[in-house]
Amino acid sequence: MAETKAGTTALNEAIASKRPPKTRFEKLMSRPESGVILAAVLVYVFFAVAAPNFFSDRVASNILLSSATLGIIAVGVATLMIAGQFDLSVGSVYGLSSGVVILCINAGVPGWLALPIVMVFGLAVGTINGYLVTKLQIHSLIITLGGLMFYRGVLLAVTQGFPIRLKDVDPFLKVLDFSWMGIPGPFFWFLALVLIFAFILGSTRFGGWLYATGGSPEAARCMGVAASRVQITAFAITSLLACIAGYVSVARFSSVDSLRGQGMELEVVLAVVIGGASLNGGYGSIIGAALGVLIIGMIQQGLILIGISVYWYQAGIGILLILAAIVNQRVRARHIS
Repeated sequence: MAETKAGTTALNEAIASKRPPKTRFEKLMSRPESGVILAAVLVYVFFAVAAPNFFSDRVASNILLSSATLGIIAVGVATLMIAGQFDLSVGSVYGLSSGVVILCINAGVPGWLALPIVMVFGLAVGTINGYLVTKLQIHSLIITLGGLMFYRGVLLAVTQGFPIRLKDVDPFLKVLDFSWMGIPGPFFWFLALVLIFAFILGSTRFGGWLYATGGSPEAARCMGVAASRVQITAFAITSLLACIAGYVSVARFSSVDSLRGQGMELEVVLAVVIGGASLNGGYGSIIGAALGVLIIGMIQQGLILIGISVYWYQAGIGILLILAAIVNQRVRARHIS
């Protein structure tokens, strides 16, 4: 057995030595976010030419505002997908957390205290998802699809199908809803999370554990990584950020309805896949996911400006997801080779 492994290793090294060294351009293009940078430029140029007023400050502010909430959730989903798992319940958790915030504040809980309450709720939801997936060996798509339906049903029961609103203006929430130099406040929270998690994934031991676990949980365990614990933590982070996004949405809208966040899970997955993350885990970046979110924001605003019916948006999302998956598969295959 040892001789066989040694022979295989020697053969792989011999094959690798025959390959020409990668150029700087090839190394650059092998990065997860390389393709999405080009895609973002092309989308921006297209709508700048085809859509009137695309350069206006108002359109730019709308793009940043619509990208902020989706982006906060995308940071968590990207982290989880790199760890090799999925969460389809984030849209429902986002909607239900908004309802929890409003119910707390209407019951007399200060806005600043409602934030840690909803964060604990998110950590609990994610930890339960992660435990069911890793300890009971149930596929994450099944668990989180069930979560999607359950949390949406709870939100429907709470709202009775009608919007619920804050009874009074909360001072803390009012402070969060600001704009600076035309940049909406929620975008700053999104940007801060992108920088924090880009650092975590790129420069910390936990980031390395996430990539190793997503690449091969068994190999990660052989290296001493607690793969199950890493994935449970990633699930907890994902739901936590979905709840933070729900809190930010309350600061922005002061209300929630039973459809809040419906379909958002598909947009988030699309943004992360466009950003270079692999559906098989172990590959991707937070910066790429953030750029994917901005692309979706540009497409939303651009379609409105050029007069295309919003009913075509869902069809476009489906086509983009398929194309992104194909492109990412090719890029990753080239990177591995």
